[in-house]
Amino acid sequence: MKKVFFLTMIAATFATAAQAQTAQAAAAEPAKESAKATSASTANPGMDRASLLEKMKETFKAGMIEKTGLTAAQVDRVLELNLDMRLTASRELQGLSEADRGARLAELKAAKMKKFSEFLTADQIKSVDAFYAEFAKNNPRKPGR
Repeated sequence: MKKVFFLTMIAATFATAAQAQTAQAAAAEPAKESAKATSASTANPGMDRASLLEKMKETFKAGMIEKTGLTAAQVDRVLELNLDMRLTASRELQGLSEADRGARLAELKAAKMKKFSEFLTADQIKSVDAFYAEFAKNNPRKPGR
């Protein structure tokens, strides 16, 4: 009887240990996936254009419609163009000298304004610029960004 009890206790100990290891491994798996996703987005923040665009729409769309008088479609197009310009700039300006960086940035801004003028009037472009200027004034950048 003592042998059966002893063997049952050993089997129960092994079963409990195996169960704990399985649960621990299952709990660690989502953390590993989350760490991979975080490191991928940190390594290249421009990876997921769709989620960046959605975040911009959440942040700016309602206020921009209200303050600039643009339609929802126009605001969407403005946000898309601004995001494209920012992603292009972040990709193309790396490694350039200050003079080259300034020249390329001026080219990108001119191209953006040309695209804006295809679907916005001059007054609407001014109102969009004023909206962004006011937003920047009321929401200063955090240190280190």
